[in-house]
Amino acid sequence: MLMLVLTGCGQEPIPPRIQTLEATTITPEPVTDSELQLQFLGAGGVYLRNGSQALLGDPFFSNPPISDWVLMRSLQVRTDIIDRYLPDLTPVRAILVAHVHHDHAMDIPYIAAKTDPDVQIYGSDTLRNTLYSAIEPERLQALNASAAGPDAPGEWLNINQQLRILPIRSGHAPHLFGKVFNSDAVTLPLLRVPDTLMEWESGQALSFVIDFLQAGQPRFRVYYQSSAADAPDGLPPPWLLEDGKGVDLALLGVANHGRLQEFPVALLQALQPDRVVLLHWEVFWDEYSQTQTQPLPGLGLMELAQKIEQALPPQVPVYLPERGARLRIQESL
Repeated sequence: MLMLVLTGCGQEPIPPRIQTLEATTITPEPVTDSELQLQFLGAGGVYLRNGSQALLGDPFFSNPPISDWVLMRSLQVRTDIIDRYLPDLTPVRAILVAHVHHDHAMDIPYIAAKTDPDVQIYGSDTLRNTLYSAIEPERLQALNASAAGPDAPGEWLNINQQLRILPIRSGHAPHLFGKVFNSDAVTLPLLRVPDTLMEWESGQALSFVIDFLQAGQPRFRVYYQSSAADAPDGLPPPWLLEDGKGVDLALLGVANHGRLQEFPVALLQALQPDRVVLLHWEVFWDEYSQTQTQPLPGLGLMELAQKIEQALPPQVPVYLPERGARLRIQESL
């Protein structure tokens, strides 16, 4: 289905360097301690699970139509869609939010209310202030001060004994005319959740390194950047790979990648991941479905593939997933 959608109606073909991942309705086998499973939820959204530990990143299902954007209508949280497609929340230990545009954050209050009350939501100061009225403040963890960046080494944040995250100051590709829309920080708690698209300010964008641990040592390492950014934004700190653990999986949002200069070359050269999955590549203003996934207009897959070839050897797989598609990784011994 994905190939048909991408190549139909005169749209660009998928380059050979990029493999497709199709969604399936088959119930997967349980994820063991020696496996990591990714499920692509759509836009920048992911569900990662290793054994009994899971986390959500930028879960988003509501997909308000463009007409609601333009006419400044109230954006509706589609609880019916969320309830239908949301993965098993029982093992979820944390929710990560990369920035606070509507397509990354508007579904968070409803989803957070469905998780265990001990599950924390991690993001920027702007996330905490934006959702302050909708989620218990003690669950909203602002990471600006602890994030790595060109002038800050950053520090691990332990979710529990089996899961830790490293926030990294990141960026966002321009929307138009070199400008990122709604890019301000929200510096004080809001009295209500934003209603229209223009009220969702991004604040500081973050990327994350996610370690699934065994006996205090990383078993699986994931790099997660749900919005494309130019280096040095999003680059991991130099010390990250000094423990000898490489990056098993890099998750990269690619919307508007053609408006950046160095993405993803500099980032992939720094990470040298074992595999890459492309996120935020599809239309996110349609009626959400896991049976059809349409590419963003002017996505530029050929150009993106050429950049990837500059940074990674040909044996490193690069995947383009349908919404709902899963990828399972076995532990490297």
